Amino acid sequence: MKPLYRQVQPSVTMGLDQQARELAAAGRDVINLTAGQVDLPMPEAGKRAIEKALIEDRTGYVPATGSPKVKAAVRKRMGWDEGEVLISAGAKPLLNAAVACLCGPGDEVILPAPCYTSYPETVRLAGGKPILVLGEASRDFVVSGQALERCITGRAKAVLLNNPVNPTGAVYGPKALQQIIDVCLKHDLYLIVDEVYSAFVYEGAFVSAYAFPAVRDRLILVNSASKAYAMAGLRLGYAAAPASVAKAMGAYLSHALGCPCSTSEQAAMAAFTMDDSYGEQLKSIFRDRRDRLCRALSAIDGLIIKKNAGAFYLWLDVSSWDDDVSFCRKLLDREGVALTPGSAFCCPGYIRLAYTKDIYALLEAAARMKRFVERNYSNASGVSR
Repeated sequence: MKPLYRQVQPSVTMGLDQQARELAAAGRDVINLTAGQVDLPMPEAGKRAIEKALIEDRTGYVPATGSPKVKAAVRKRMGWDEGEVLISAGAKPLLNAAVACLCGPGDEVILPAPCYTSYPETVRLAGGKPILVLGEASRDFVVSGQALERCITGRAKAVLLNNPVNPTGAVYGPKALQQIIDVCLKHDLYLIVDEVYSAFVYEGAFVSAYAFPAVRDRLILVNSASKAYAMAGLRLGYAAAPASVAKAMGAYLSHALGCPCSTSEQAAMAAFTMDDSYGEQLKSIFRDRRDRLCRALSAIDGLIIKKNAGAFYLWLDVSSWDDDVSFCRKLLDREGVALTPGSAFCCPGYIRLAYTKDIYALLEAAARMKRFVERNYSNASGVSR
């Protein structure tokens, strides 16, 4: 068997983001729409909390799974009455800890796909085997409980779900969640749900997996301050898990990470105590971007666009024109627009556009994409020039 470091692939999205940054630093006019990073200012309350912590020299270690006051603030904000709360340096370490503590070598984790690029590698890092279940385009790629169940074997340990979904922007509503929960209960599987985009649901209210009490004794919920409070670089994530799982995750984090950043804890705790006006403003801005960008992209003959219900990504079908990786490479080289190929999310033929720039940059990107298609593909059916 290959050593683990030779089995795990680097993050495609982070690599493309770095490539776009390097081109821009070299003087290229690049519109980088690869990374899912909120481009708006973090709340002033968070900035003041960091400043206060620095002035008071509160920059030392905190407990491995976070400070008690921060845990209490998370519990109150999220409404997590059951289970144990853990704090870590972003959502990724918590997801890694959950998978590592639930899986042994050869154990399987079911991944509804398209899925976030790090999920399969997270499973491989734990020695497990990712089992991809691809959703149907006609259902917005929302995977049904029946489709999941067909892939379950005696080695399955957990389902890892992102809701809302990166990269498609689809939202699993109550009915779809209930189906998945029923499968987990029937087959004695844990359910790990990454809800980092829960603040970005544009039509109707977000329904958390926590709203289903029957699954709470096998539910690991993960969220973070990165998206909801524009604190991506501060690396502050939080999770709720059953006590036995939380204990194992805490032990893992104590060795793998040490502890969360103390000043980031203070910034997030300040954000948790705010009213909902910041979040509503953020959601309104991103909803407006989505709507205006979809209208602009609809001028591209042959481009198949699905308006996303959540997150801040557009999932675009380019399969009639080109291989998705080739499409993205040509678009960056010829028009200076950086997007992410769907292959990075286990779904070739599509591309992901992160609308995490101001509307003027987004509309310019749409104009460049239109020019690129018209110059490189002779018609909407995909005949390449």
